[in-house]
Amino acid sequence: MPISEVMRNKLKRALAASRVALVGASPEQLSVGMGALFNLLAASFQGEVLPVNPKYKKILGCTCYPSLEVIDPPPDLAILLLNQHAAVEMAERAAKHGVAAVTIVAGGFKEFGEGGMELEARLRQVAEHYQMPVIGPNTLGFSSFHKGLHGIFWHLDTVPGPVAVISQSGGVGLTIANCLRDLECGLSHFIGAGNCTVVDFEDYLEVLSGQPEVATFCLFIEGLKNPRGFFECARRMAPHKPIVAYKAGKVEEVGRATVTHTGSLTGEYRTYQAMFRQAGILEAASSWDAAVMSKALSMLRPPAGNRLCALTFTAGPSIVAMDRLLASGWELPDLSASAGVHIRSIIGEKTPVDLQNPVDLTGPGFLPHTYASVLDMLLFEPFDAYFLAWSYNALIRIPIAELEDFRKATDKPFVLVLLAPEREARPYLKDLNARGICTYLTPEDGATALNALLDRSRFLERTPGATILPSQ
Repeated sequence: MPISEVMRNKLKRALAASRVALVGASPEQLSVGMGALFNLLAASFQGEVLPVNPKYKKILGCTCYPSLEVIDPPPDLAILLLNQHAAVEMAERAAKHGVAAVTIVAGGFKEFGEGGMELEARLRQVAEHYQMPVIGPNTLGFSSFHKGLHGIFWHLDTVPGPVAVISQSGGVGLTIANCLRDLECGLSHFIGAGNCTVVDFEDYLEVLSGQPEVATFCLFIEGLKNPRGFFECARRMAPHKPIVAYKAGKVEEVGRATVTHTGSLTGEYRTYQAMFRQAGILEAASSWDAAVMSKALSMLRPPAGNRLCALTFTAGPSIVAMDRLLASGWELPDLSASAGVHIRSIIGEKTPVDLQNPVDLTGPGFLPHTYASVLDMLLFEPFDAYFLAWSYNALIRIPIAELEDFRKATDKPFVLVLLAPEREARPYLKDLNARGICTYLTPEDGATALNALLDRSRFLERTPGATILPSQ
């Protein structure tokens, strides 16, 4: 069942906490008690960081408190860096003291067998009795990056951005977050949902859906304890903000592994597929694809239709992309006769090329002014989206300013595929994305991004009352 309104308000307060206690903080570099403290202090968090450990007077320059109860007023959030038994006891103490919410890092609950299930039931009773939300247990914790609240206990190098990652697995969640970082796309939140003992996916969606810094949700799901509740919530949220899901446990044997990981039953995969489709959730096939899709959905509006134009001066990558794009329902309308004449006048009458869609400019196309001139002309053709391919050469300028002008001239979505090795592309990738030009390094990723936008467009088309946000 979804958490109560009281608990939801406390969860919202915790996700934007200004006073954070870390119970079990430690100066030991290799301890769990160091990670969250270090991350909070190293981030741009402007609130109070309150280590709690009776063994120490100070840790990393912060006054260390002998107990949670001596902190007055009570903190918004207590991160419990303790073993599972001590954590449950401390959760009750925190609730009695008036702490809004706790994060329990420790495992050893329902994923650990009968004894763990009993401990988890006790934790749930404490949370319900005191109306206190519990993040986890068995989690890395959570971070709210626009507030500098970097509270997970593991390393994650990212920047504030538009994607909220909510993951049952800390490892997969970090993988998705790192993929987004490689794509020059930051995070609004990272939430390790863990066992979802008290707070579940639908609760996080409800609380974060109204936050303007969240443009897209990206979920990693092993299994759901309340599929109906999740479905109803996602169906309400998806018309207003995109939801991408990467689902584990597609074969029966994997289900046994998830039970010992987060205690989740993966369920029948085909049922999940149907649920995602009906709720408007876009399913990703991998961690990388989840990141690719989330970036596109955060940066670009869905297309008004399925008429696509591809512009390139090297045909192969466009052909690779077209295999995927056409299979997903995109169409490649022919150029108008006048457009063909105009392009000929730009690239030269003697250029040996049969102009069609994809528009392959061959040799003249690698000249920035030629490429940009054709692109500007294509804006007047009746296309709904664009796939642009540019092959990097260190001796030739990438038409970045012209691409930015094109972006400003239209609200139609386009992706740029910059065909370059990552080590050479990195500074350009950073610059292009800062200018709002959604850029990838492979044609396959460009196709995955555009296909997500088309799927989103189809969902919105059949959903009354749906909202298209400015970033979309």
